[in-house]
Amino acid sequence: MDADDFVVRNLGDQITAFTTVANTMRERLGGLPEDEREEIEQASAVLRKVRATRDHKLLPLTVIPKEARDAG
Repeated sequence: MDADDFVVRNLGDQITAFTTVANTMRERLGGLPEDEREEIEQASAVLRKVRATRDHKLLPLTVIPKEARDAG
């Protein structure tokens, strides 16, 4: 890569920090009782769905009544 050493080092440091946080989370979740871990997993699934749709714009759709479709 044609980048200064500090840029590459910074990326490595970020990867290390992320890995440390992910490992800590796995360890702590693994130490929870099964019912609490299941609740957290369900809440995480809901949050992922909300975040995935948060910035998406819906297309403006026109509803055509069945009667109008049948007449055409």
